[in-house]
Amino acid sequence: MGRLDGRMLHYRMENEGWEPNSVTWTSLISSFARCGITEKTWECFVLMKDRGFDATAESIAVVISVCGEMPSKGEIVHGHVITAGFEKYIFVRNALISMYGRNGAVEKAEYLFSGLESQSIVSWNSLISAYAQSGLCDEAFSVFMRLESLNNNLTVGPNVVSWTAVINGFAASGRHKETLDLFRRMQFAQVQANAVTVAGVLSVSAELSALRLGRELHAHAIRVLMDSDMLVTNGLINMYMKCGSLRTGHSVFERMVYRDITSWNIIITGYGIHGLGDRALKIFHQMVNAGVKPDEVTFVAVLSTCSHSGLITEGHQLFHQMTQDFQIEPQVEHYACMVDLFGRAGLLQEASDVLKRMPIEPNAQVWGALLNSCRMHKNTDIAEETASQIFNLNSEVTGSYMLLSNLYAASGRWDDSAKVRLSAKTRGLRKIPGQSWIEVKKKFHCFSAGKALTSEMEELHGVLEELNLQMVMESHGFFEPC
Repeated sequence: MGRLDGRMLHYRMENEGWEPNSVTWTSLISSFARCGITEKTWECFVLMKDRGFDATAESIAVVISVCGEMPSKGEIVHGHVITAGFEKYIFVRNALISMYGRNGAVEKAEYLFSGLESQSIVSWNSLISAYAQSGLCDEAFSVFMRLESLNNNLTVGPNVVSWTAVINGFAASGRHKETLDLFRRMQFAQVQANAVTVAGVLSVSAELSALRLGRELHAHAIRVLMDSDMLVTNGLINMYMKCGSLRTGHSVFERMVYRDITSWNIIITGYGIHGLGDRALKIFHQMVNAGVKPDEVTFVAVLSTCSHSGLITEGHQLFHQMTQDFQIEPQVEHYACMVDLFGRAGLLQEASDVLKRMPIEPNAQVWGALLNSCRMHKNTDIAEETASQIFNLNSEVTGSYMLLSNLYAASGRWDDSAKVRLSAKTRGLRKIPGQSWIEVKKKFHCFSAGKALTSEMEELHGVLEELNLQMVMESHGFFEPC
C-alpha cells in the first residue's frame, strides 16, 4: 500500500463512518515507513495516541525502525515499549538494538542484547550492525566471532547478513585488507554474497584499483543474475571508472535500463577524475536533457571536473546555473570547488574573492583549497594569510601544515618550514603515512611509509634497491645499451 493510497483509504473510512482500529493505524504507519517518510510516520503515531488508540507491538516496531535519525524520539518510543510491556517481544527488542546502533549508542544496544532470553540470528545481526555502523569494526568483528563460535555448537551461525554487516563495516572505515580477507573467508564458508555484500567489496576494489577482483565480482554478479541490481551496477561503474577502464564503465552505464541520480553522478565523477572534463560535461547535459534533476553531489562532481580540467568559464557558468536554474543553494563544498577552480588556473585573487564573498563561514576545506593553489604557484604572501586563517580554526587537518611547510621549503625559507612542522607536532598532529597496494596471487600486500618491513618485504626491498642502483648507473652511462 503506497502512502497516498493508505492515507486516502484512512480518510475515506472516517468519512463513511467507519472507525479505524489499531490494525488500520498500524497499516497506515507502516505505509509511511516503507516509503521512507519518517516525519509522517512519527506524526501518524502521535495522532493515533492522541485519538486514544493503544499502539500495538507491531506499530511500535515500525516507528522504532524510523527513529535511527531521531534519537530523542527513539527514547520516547522506548518509554512506550517499557510502559506497554513490549520488552519481552523479541522483534521489538531487535528493533531497539538496531535503532540505538544507528544512533551510535552501542552501550544501550549491547545492554538490550544481553537482556534477551533467546538470541536469534536477527538479534546477533542487529548487534553486529550496531557496532559496524558506529565505525567500531573491531567490536563488530568480536561479536561476529562470538556468533561464529556458536555455529560450532550447531545452534546458530553467521548468515549473509552477518557477513555483510562486518565486511561493509570494515569497508566504510577504509580498512581494505580486512574487508578483502573477510570476503575471502565468506567465500570459503560457502555463504552466497548478496547485492549489498558485492557493492561493499566493489567499493574497496575501486579504492585499491583492484581491477582483477572487480572483474571477478562482475562475473559473479552475472552468474547469479545480480548484474541488473541498481546497487551492484552503480558499484561496477564506480569500480571500472576508478580503475581506469573507462570504456567498460561507460558500457555498464549504457546498458542500464533505469539510472538513478547516483548512476549519473558516478559516471560524471569518473570522467572528471581522469581529466576528461568535456566528456563529463557532455554527460551532465545528457542527464539534464533526460529530465533528471541534478543534486548537490552532481554539482560538486561537475565543478570539481571543471577545476581539474581547466574549464574556468564552464565552471563559472555551472555555479550560477546551480542557483538560477536548479534552485540549489551552494554549500561549503561548492565554494571549495570554485576556489580550487580559480586557484589552479593561477587566478589567486579571484579565488580569494570567492572565499571572502561566501555567505557561509568558510571551513578548513575551503581555505585548504586556496593554500594548495598558493603552493602550486609559489605565492607565499597569500599562503601566509590563508594559513593563519586555517590555524585560527584550530583545524586538525595536518595537510594544511604540510602544504605551508613545503611551500616555505620550495622558497628556501627553511627556518619557517621547520617552525610550521614543529607547530603541527606541538599540537599533536601527525601526517597519515602514504600507502600503496599490490595484488599477487589474489592476495593484497600493503606498503606503508615508515612501517617496519617483514621478512618478505625486506627481500622485496632489496630487489627494489638493486633495480634503483641499476637505473642510476645506466643514467650515468656505466652500462652500454644492448
